[in-house]
Amino acid sequence: MSSLLNNNPFERRQVMKVNQEKSRPLPPWMSRMRAQWVEETVSETVKADNCLFGVIIGPGGSTMKELQVKYNIRVLVPRKGSKDEPIIVEGKDKTLVKDAVLRIKALIAEEKERRRVTTPVSQTLCIPKALHGKVIGLKGQNIRPVTQALKIKIKFPNKNDNSDEVTLTGLPDQVDQGISRLLNLVTRFPPCRA
Repeated sequence: MSSLLNNNPFERRQVMKVNQEKSRPLPPWMSRMRAQWVEETVSETVKADNCLFGVIIGPGGSTMKELQVKYNIRVLVPRKGSKDEPIIVEGKDKTLVKDAVLRIKALIAEEKERRRVTTPVSQTLCIPKALHGKVIGLKGQNIRPVTQALKIKIKFPNKNDNSDEVTLTGLPDQVDQGISRLLNLVTRFPPCRA
């Protein structure tokens, strides 16, 4: 009876390893399905900065769900903090995948433009020190309409500073308009003599 029951744990482990190594092959219909899915799936990638992934996901995943339902695709967005991993778009219909990729690229471009337009910038303009007082005007009468109309900040150097640099800060379009208005003010005054 002791020969029938093998109490040696080492031999039991060997038997279990042999059984684990031999796995059953997949049924033919399942391997065909797997092969068909791999063959028919079209996959494309979209590169985007990590900070823009939220645009594709949307609030509560709504934008991503909408894309998946509308285009019958699967969107795989990398986890937060992953570096240089693209967004993967998969589906069975090549045209729908391409349309979804174009839509995702459009979403990314719109967000980049929105951020560019709404992010304040600073630009420096060189105006001769001798003209600073004339450009500012008596109690700021020349410069105040520019700053109020365009909602920008214009910083001239202190009287003791010999710098010609004037800094304009605000939204990009307003700063550009402010620069052109300042240059118009400068050209109204005769050049200074050294």
